[in-house]
Amino acid sequence: MLACASEYNDAAKENGWPTLCDASAKFVHPDLCRLLGLWRRQAKAHGIPLHADMTPRQLKSFLGDIALYERIAPPGARRRWRVRQMGSSFGQIMGELSGKFLDETVPADLLPRWDGALDITLAQRAPLRFLSRADTSAMQFLTGEFFSAPLLGADGTPSMVLGAGRFSGGRAWRDVETEALLALASA
Repeated sequence: MLACASEYNDAAKENGWPTLCDASAKFVHPDLCRLLGLWRRQAKAHGIPLHADMTPRQLKSFLGDIALYERIAPPGARRRWRVRQMGSSFGQIMGELSGKFLDETVPADLLPRWDGALDITLAQRAPLRFLSRADTSAMQFLTGEFFSAPLLGADGTPSMVLGAGRFSGGRAWRDVETEALLALASA
């Protein structure tokens, strides 16, 4: 399992994944900045928000654009990720995956990328910013900025990830990647 942004970025480079993880969580899209602010306000009590504290009322303006993932890790078995909820706008781009396990729906060549992003989000115990090309639903012309942040499950352990994305078809992945790498290098 990948444990940090640099490991994820190394794996992305090695495997040719059109994605980049930015641990600074300096979002560009205003909606993702607002979601980060909400996550941080809810995190004050426990360091990471409880899933129960991120209510639909609080997430109202984001509901179409979010996904909620849950790590299922039975004793003695490998961990799996289940999509508990996927908003309609997010589902139009990524495919409607609500209630499904990623290893049963995401193509095998893309699964390590999905699993890696979710794993490092829990490992970092903090919000992460991802830039990526959409490689599902025949929408490879889209690039996106993604919010990914851990949530505490009912037992108080980090076992869920709240994700959100904003997509654009106006810029090629190579341009987005080059700009992001330059920004990360100067940070």
